[in-house]
Amino acid sequence: MSEPLDFAKKRYNHLKQLMQERELDMVLLMGGAGMGPRFQRITGSTSGTALAIPIDGNTVHFVYSVDYNSTLDESWLQVKLLESRSVATETIADYANKHLRASSKIGVNLGQLNYSSYEYYRDHLQGELVDIGSTLLPEVWYGLYPEEIKLQRVASKLSDIGCSAAREAMKPGVKETEMAAEANYAMQRNGAETLSFQTIVSTGPRSAYSHGWPTPRKLRKGEFMLVDLGPTVSGYAADETRTYLLGEDPKKEKMLVAMDKAVQAVIDHVKPGVKCVELDAISRRVLKEHGFPDYPHSLGHPLSGFPTPSLSKTSIDILKPGMLFTVEPGIYLPGFGGVRMEENVVVTEDGCEQLTRSPRLL
Repeated sequence: MSEPLDFAKKRYNHLKQLMQERELDMVLLMGGAGMGPRFQRITGSTSGTALAIPIDGNTVHFVYSVDYNSTLDESWLQVKLLESRSVATETIADYANKHLRASSKIGVNLGQLNYSSYEYYRDHLQGELVDIGSTLLPEVWYGLYPEEIKLQRVASKLSDIGCSAAREAMKPGVKETEMAAEANYAMQRNGAETLSFQTIVSTGPRSAYSHGWPTPRKLRKGEFMLVDLGPTVSGYAADETRTYLLGEDPKKEKMLVAMDKAVQAVIDHVKPGVKCVELDAISRRVLKEHGFPDYPHSLGHPLSGFPTPSLSKTSIDILKPGMLFTVEPGIYLPGFGGVRMEENVVVTEDGCEQLTRSPRLL
């Protein structure tokens, strides 16, 4: 299996090609919230304050001292230390100007800049700033290479293991925190490096929370147990949810069946060219046909730091091969309980591959 560094170099070369096509003399890729996985897709490291990428010349990976040694080990690019936050913007601009002239075009993901940094770059960089946050960069991040899909399969297998461990721990009197701990242990024992979020286990009426968390509450017979977990491998994360019923309850069993049908109806329609808004509508229509209310969130979201596609009532995205996302409609009945089932899928040339395989119905 190829190392993530191979994918990083492929994406970097793709970025340089796009720069040439758009006649950009430099790209300043700014770090910050949510950018760690995207930095890794180019550099091999999740750390970084900025990348200065000239069309000709050496690319520099700027980091603060706290991340310097780890970035030296992980990044395949030249790493430069930023002495302090007070001079970071000035240091980056000074390096950039060595490769710029008055007529240069500089691509920047401006949404990652605070206003003072934006003003400094605007006033001190030679050339024109061009926002590439919603234009060029999505083309860089778009789609998975085959080697990356292999890593997603590994992460999804680990999430299947976590769901199974939580299910096996289901007994009357077992705490949510205990079931979460069993899931975490099983995933990490089998190779999960980190968890992309705190494992969620919600039972009974708490399963009706669209975003819950584990508490000392004890599971009772006839109640739901919802588990939502996200193991990562080499920076690639799964995100799987299952809802299980301890014992029997006709209404709750009906909720489970309806959710299973809604999820499957969506997956059956996933293929290149399909509008994401149509998938969202399919899930809501199936649940309505079974007598259940609308849910308060989008149908799904991209995984592993990829920015697209969006799957919601207002999405304008259209599916393409290589897109990776979740399918996770929900039924939430306050005071009674909730059901969510979440699958991870990647779009193929003629349909999709469902990566998560843990049984939805027992």
